[in-house]
Amino acid sequence: MDRKTKVAVVVGGLAAVGVAAYALTRVKPTTAQPPPTTTVEQITISAPTTDTVGNPITVTATYTINGVPQDNVPLYLFYYYSQTAVSNPQSIPSSSFTLASIETTNSSGQASWSFTPTEAGYYYLDVSSSANNT
Repeated sequence: MDRKTKVAVVVGGLAAVGVAAYALTRVKPTTAQPPPTTTVEQITISAPTTDTVGNPITVTATYTINGVPQDNVPLYLFYYYSQTAVSNPQSIPSSSFTLASIETTNSSGQASWSFTPTEAGYYYLDVSSSANNT
């Protein structure tokens, strides 16, 4: 069955009236497919920004998947040491980091480490759920 209707279109401030045709088509209902699931793994790190050589600091990390804290997951604390500041810490290759310690997350998804800087300089910390820091 074809149906016709009038359509008003504004062009340069002038109204033009035209006729447009469209076909009424029946569509067979289908079952909606669920969208593909996306897993978002996130680790957030908290640590002091300054310290004194030989003074231990506490590093805390929270591990979540899709916003839900994960318990009983081993997390690995890595560090990279430099005598001078690195202008872009994201450019430090993960293979340059040294494993400092391993802790397991609690029911809140948190793990904590005590880390003691051994010499003056810059320590860049990274936490991973992978033992090879990938």
